[in-house]
Amino acid sequence: MKFTKPEPNAFVCTTSAQRPFGCMELWAGNERAHRSLELAGLEADVISVPSGADHGGDLSAVFSCSDNIARVVLADCVGHGYVASGVARHVHHVLHKHQDVRDTAGLLVALNDEFTLNTEHSDGPLRLTTVVTGTFDGTNGEFNFAYAAHPRMLLWRSRENRFIEIGEGMENLPLGFVTGEAYSEQSIRLLPGDMILAFSDGATEVRSPGGDQLTPRGFLRLAESTLEKFPGSVRLPDFSAALLDGVQRHSGQPELDDDVTLLTLRRTT
Repeated sequence: MKFTKPEPNAFVCTTSAQRPFGCMELWAGNERAHRSLELAGLEADVISVPSGADHGGDLSAVFSCSDNIARVVLADCVGHGYVASGVARHVHHVLHKHQDVRDTAGLLVALNDEFTLNTEHSDGPLRLTTVVTGTFDGTNGEFNFAYAAHPRMLLWRSRENRFIEIGEGMENLPLGFVTGEAYSEQSIRLLPGDMILAFSDGATEVRSPGGDQLTPRGFLRLAESTLEKFPGSVRLPDFSAALLDGVQRHSGQPELDDDVTLLTLRRTT
């Protein structure tokens, strides 16, 4: 059963029934890139920096679906470089097979079953992969999301002027760990101006020259301080670039040790 019309700060559990609907990929990739897209009632911005290569193990994808719905996926394959890049390509292939599964939890179930049962098309042994995926309903602002052991996303409440983590207790297992894993799903209502920030763990695990890790809490504070630098309504590409610059400044090195991807969404209407 799925509850409708939640309060703005309420998180609602839903079922993972797999109701098919049509999706079209607008953009996907695991290369060094910065892309902005306009969707129904939603802005999206993706910035990705693979570590030491042009392609890496972070795969991001944005889909436009029927029923005025947008879907986003961010997957982080273990490791980086050539091997992780190969796994990311396989994730992209599998994602296309199941992109029309409506529910976010159902999509993770389908992807995990592919990882654990069907390996004949993969390039070598599959590695563990964390995933966060969400769908946004442009008609009512409902954002459904699910995790497969991925870092928890941040929600920016425009009226409260702060970031909070969402999805406590939803960590679940990564793709490729065990067949038949069940994934939970939650829903939140986005108001105009609210933002969702998804990211790979390279953004929180980056270390300073002295060895201090940024950590999820430090990344949240960095995201808040970055927004404070922009008066009024910030352009998402400018926010993404400034936040990535903050992560790189914490590193203090010309090259990051792990792939970093930031995927930002903002409700417009």
